[in-house]
Amino acid sequence: MPMPQPRVAPERASVATGTPVSPLDEALFDLPRKSVQPAAQPSTPADEAAPSDKEASRSALDFLLYPMNVSGVIHLLIFSLLPPLWMQAMSLQFWMSPGIGPLFCLVLLTLYLLHYLATCLSGSAQGETRTVDINSASSPLSVDALLSTFQTVFPAVALIWIAPIAYFVIRERVDWILVIWTAAAGFVFPMVLLSINYFDSVRGANPVVVLPSIVSVLGPYCGLVLAMYVLTGLAGGLMYLSGRPGGVWVARAPVIYILLVQTHLLGRFYRRYQERLKWGA
Repeated sequence: MPMPQPRVAPERASVATGTPVSPLDEALFDLPRKSVQPAAQPSTPADEAAPSDKEASRSALDFLLYPMNVSGVIHLLIFSLLPPLWMQAMSLQFWMSPGIGPLFCLVLLTLYLLHYLATCLSGSAQGETRTVDINSASSPLSVDALLSTFQTVFPAVALIWIAPIAYFVIRERVDWILVIWTAAAGFVFPMVLLSINYFDSVRGANPVVVLPSIVSVLGPYCGLVLAMYVLTGLAGGLMYLSGRPGGVWVARAPVIYILLVQTHLLGRFYRRYQERLKWGA
């Protein structure tokens, strides 16, 4: 599979929005500027520490409150219908006789979620601190937009996850083979998502691109993957509760909340280490 070449045209289409974005866009590629204290007003050590402490505290709070705007809350409620459907879809019985209603909801809502997460990933990579308004002029919601995101993202997702998922469905148990397989897939998956988002193509999943990119930011990337593992484990526990008979409704929205926070974490990681990845070189 040939290595995907970065686009050299003046404009590049985002996976999620299809909006032309310059590969040298200052908001996407420039490092944050440091504030400079006036020379006439020297600051004390306590004064110098205060702004950074406040900035760090505000950054952490913004990170946790990422889905807490109008668009984020609305989508939390919409997508809270999905966790029980996902749990049912992991059984052969669901696919043998799912009925048109549950199957339609599963496919439509999953497509919508995939598109929304891709849009949020692009927004976070450009510095957005809250979930995007998916029906704005810059990111109109349409069937074509859903299918475009699906055609770009789903093949890479399937390539990595279809085998361990099929293994679990067939064996109906967790063993050491599944654990190792899932851990390996989970390790490369975040970088695959970032790569296909940048190159706007499933070719971004090419190991020739993904593996060197991981090596170039190995230390921070391992920290990212560890955080993803922890959040995914928490989401998995909540999804199990939401899918039990008479499912726990209160556990459904937090599953989607965690997915949105993970997406924001991934976008912020790219924004911070994009120069070391050198995809635009």
